[in-house]
Amino acid sequence: MARRKTPRLAYCEYVSPNPENSIQVKRARQWLFEAVKRVHPRFLRRLSSQVFPFYSQLAESGYKVARMAYSSKPYAVLTEDRGLKAALRKWAAEFNAESGWLLDDALRTLQGWYVTPEWRKSLKWNTVYTHSPSASTGKPFHFQSEGWETQLLTWATYRESVSERFEVKLLEYERETRKLAESCGLVRAQQKHSPDNFDWFVLYQFAGRSATEIAKEKYKGKYVEDADSAVLKGIKAAARLIGWDHLREPEIKRKRKIG
Repeated sequence: MARRKTPRLAYCEYVSPNPENSIQVKRARQWLFEAVKRVHPRFLRRLSSQVFPFYSQLAESGYKVARMAYSSKPYAVLTEDRGLKAALRKWAAEFNAESGWLLDDALRTLQGWYVTPEWRKSLKWNTVYTHSPSASTGKPFHFQSEGWETQLLTWATYRESVSERFEVKLLEYERETRKLAESCGLVRAQQKHSPDNFDWFVLYQFAGRSATEIAKEKYKGKYVEDADSAVLKGIKAAARLIGWDHLREPEIKRKRKIG
């Protein structure tokens, strides 16, 4: 059986180390909410049933919800009156989802649902992200060569000579531009990830399942040594990718068979 190929997470080579300005983190969070819809849609259904009505009431009362939702830190500027902030906080606490970026994106999601009811029906999560570019774009690449002297050289000889010099020049440009990117504080992007890790993170963090329960479901009918540890390792890998720094405490490890 062929090995399962994991999809590319980032389509660039360098990203910002700041999670809030990282293309990789933004993309990982999109993958996360695809996993939410797939394995624990109750997370979003509760947002729709328990929190959206408060948002809708504010919008209909003339409160500038759209301006608030698309500010840089909407949850921080949201006032305590009219019940929306309390409802959002209660929802987040129910699912162990008390993270600043997630609360901000939840408000942007509610705005999207208010403007486009079909998005609420499909439980579409916020896809609007801002990105502040850095001065890390390399200078234009130029390469020039003398023309082919047809009375002195064969095409094969000329082509080989030009190709060798082109590759040397291109390698120099690559090194120079990588040095520029790293001098701007950028870091190498992680090109691949395991989709299972996002599913496990959702089940563990938002659904409150233990690593043991997730492993039993994943490896049902089989004995897999240290399956609990493998699942927990995957959960932590997903947490790093989305910039999540407060995982639930894991259950006490116990030696047991899976199945």
